[in-house]
Amino acid sequence: MYMAYKGNEKVAFYLVYVREIHPVKEPKVAPGETPKGPQDIAQAKNLEERILAASACMKGLKLTLPVVIDTMDGVAEKAYRGVPACTVVIDLHGNVVFHSTGPSGSQPKEAERVLKKLGLEPVSAASRPTS
Repeated sequence: MYMAYKGNEKVAFYLVYVREIHPVKEPKVAPGETPKGPQDIAQAKNLEERILAASACMKGLKLTLPVVIDTMDGVAEKAYRGVPACTVVIDLHGNVVFHSTGPSGSQPKEAERVLKKLGLEPVSAASRPTS
């Protein structure tokens, strides 16, 4: 969806990195090192560790959408009923207009239906800026 709507000035996509849903008990990397994969990601004890984990996630999954990091007390997760791997659509007034069940049900087709109800359309490849 991010790639389809990229270039539409009326919509923005963000990955909000929250707590780990399946943290390992004993990470195989030293504190302060960037995790190399899921087997290395423990529950972050501080914001620096959460940022390192998010960086490893983005790199490992080859994601290109912008990422924001939730606070350690989970402000974004609580405000938007977020759980790891869910999809949330928020309108221009800050209201949650769609919330998937996550983590196994991100429901992109349903989320896109909501975007279209809000009057948002994907940008075709031909009309996308090249820069």
